[in-house]
Amino acid sequence: MKRRHFSPVSPTVAAAAAAKKSQLFPCSEERKLDTTVLQYQNQKLSQQLEVQKFEYSALESKFNQLKDQRGLYDDTLTLVNKSWDHLVEDLESQSNRTGRKSSGGHDDKYSQALEDGASCPSEGDLLCRLLETGATESSSGNISHIQIEDRTHETQATTNKILVNIMSAINKLWNVNNRLTNSLLGNLPEDELIRQLHKTVNDSHVEVKNLRLTVGDLQRKHRSLTKEIQDHRDTSAKYKAQNRRLTGELEDTMVELKESNRDLSALKSQRDNGHGTPFFLPTFGSNCTSGEGKRDRQKELQELDSAHREMLDLASSRLLEIQNLHDKRKDMFSKLSDFQNMLDVKYNPSSKDFLLLHDQLEKSKVEVDHRRALLEKQQVEKDSFVWREKEVVLKVDMADISRRASAVAESRIAELEKLWLKEADEKARLETKLEEVSGEPGRKEIISEFKDLVSSLPKDMETMQNQLTKHKEDASEIHSLRAEVKSLASFLDRKENESNTLTRKSADQISEIRKLQTVVRDLKQSDHELKLFLEMYKRESTDSRDVLVSRDLEYKAWAHVQNLKSSLDEHSLELRVKSANEAEAISQHRLATAEAEIAELRQKLEVSGRDIVKLSEVLKSKCEEGEAYLSEIESIGQAYEDLQTQNQNLLQQITERDDYNIKLVLESVKERQMQDGLQMDIQSMNKDMEKANASLDYYNLKVVRMEDQVIFYTMIGFRYGCCLGCLT
Repeated sequence: MKRRHFSPVSPTVAAAAAAKKSQLFPCSEERKLDTTVLQYQNQKLSQQLEVQKFEYSALESKFNQLKDQRGLYDDTLTLVNKSWDHLVEDLESQSNRTGRKSSGGHDDKYSQALEDGASCPSEGDLLCRLLETGATESSSGNISHIQIEDRTHETQATTNKILVNIMSAINKLWNVNNRLTNSLLGNLPEDELIRQLHKTVNDSHVEVKNLRLTVGDLQRKHRSLTKEIQDHRDTSAKYKAQNRRLTGELEDTMVELKESNRDLSALKSQRDNGHGTPFFLPTFGSNCTSGEGKRDRQKELQELDSAHREMLDLASSRLLEIQNLHDKRKDMFSKLSDFQNMLDVKYNPSSKDFLLLHDQLEKSKVEVDHRRALLEKQQVEKDSFVWREKEVVLKVDMADISRRASAVAESRIAELEKLWLKEADEKARLETKLEEVSGEPGRKEIISEFKDLVSSLPKDMETMQNQLTKHKEDASEIHSLRAEVKSLASFLDRKENESNTLTRKSADQISEIRKLQTVVRDLKQSDHELKLFLEMYKRESTDSRDVLVSRDLEYKAWAHVQNLKSSLDEHSLELRVKSANEAEAISQHRLATAEAEIAELRQKLEVSGRDIVKLSEVLKSKCEEGEAYLSEIESIGQAYEDLQTQNQNLLQQITERDDYNIKLVLESVKERQMQDGLQMDIQSMNKDMEKANASLDYYNLKVVRMEDQVIFYTMIGFRYGCCLGCLT
């Protein structure tokens, strides 16, 4: 028999392969779709990865630039810190030098004031502001809180020392200036003194203002540097956080890309395995004559029958599905044609529906315009309300500022009233002291003049109280009062010296008067004796004997008179010595009492001088405080006026910008609404087109698959028929 070879594939294996192929066909399609999706995702992830790599490189370059800038700022910071430390050391050394030269009483006073934590005076604004802001060393972020506190304590201690030394030096300068002014008071007239005092006061004001301006500029520079350093730190921290976030995202994307690559490689291997497994079918031969061969053939035939039936069932089911899909496609085309016809009908401008819709659209446009106008009005009202609210807030702030200023003025007035009461009490105490001192007879004229001056003091105090609001005039009056007090003190010293010289002269004159009185008494006695002798000579007779007798008697009487004179002289000398001793004791007693009274009066004068010095110092400090307050009030007023002008300019600019922004917003809203409407229409049309294209592609794929399956099944049926024909 001849061997006939119909096909190299056995029917059983072919049937099994067909069944497997028919079962695996949709899975392979799904795998193809999965691979395309994964490839698309892989492409997207690779694009994102490239974008992130580019961003990462840009951020790295920015980070390196910021690192370089930070290095430069760190160098400048180190230089600033070194210069600051050097400046503090120089200040401390200079203040120590000046503090050694100055007096210690003021140092103790100011050190006690600093240790008590009192508020810094107006002269120490620089150090107070530096203590508030802190040195640039505290800007480093790696220093602990304890170290910062230690450094602040150290800086406070050094600043306290520097303040004490500076205040002592200032006090020494004030004392030197006071001495110089006291020495120059006698040489210069009052007009030149007042001019020079005004000139020095104005120069000191100018110097103080310049110092304050320089200190303010330094503080602004310091604050701007600290702000820039803080901003650079914040930006570096932000860049670090962004760098970390981007590194995390890059790692996540790398992991996702690796997983997608694995899935893609697995799918590729599965696809290669599915396509590359050949189905070898053994050939039928005539040499298969054994029983086992017959049984195998029968089994193969049964399997082929079952497979054929299954294939027929599948083919019938696929044909039904194809018919259903074809019907659905026809329905879709019919619906599309109906929709197209409806659209054509609806688009007809002469139709009633189109006219109604057009009218409704016009009405809706009118309503939209009306609503838009209302919205614009409400926006304008809202803006006006906001501006009114801002004006009210500004007025409230102005009222608060005026209230605070009035409170400060009232407190200042209360303090000045207290000082006035204290000075009135001091005046009363001085008047009582002067009344006590007025018991001495030698100083009545001086005390009367001093009383006149003291009586003129209430008028000056009343004028001072009336002129509290005018601080500039107060300063000039205080200087004049200080000059008057100094002149009174010098006048009192001169009067005291004059009284001492007068007391000495009066004592010398009293002693001379007593001597002259004794001489007058002696002369009166000698005159009386001479008168007696004249009477005796007048009564003398003319007889010689009588003359001789009388002469002898006269000689005897003369001798007796001489003896009496000598005895009388001795007695008068003794009396004179006694009286002189008594007068000397009395004068010494009086002199001791006068010296004691003079010492008491000197002590009282010294106490009053100290009180006057204290009061002059208090007046000086109050004058300086008043001048400082005046300068501060003037600067605040000028700054407030500048701020008001700036605010008005800014308000005008803001109103103009708001109007322009409102116009831009309205135009942008209109354009956005139009753009949104167009985009919505385009999106809806695109969605419809995408849906139609997707459904069409899906149906085309199904048709192609079904055609392939039909061709495959027809080939299998043809082969199966050929095999059956060969067998028969």
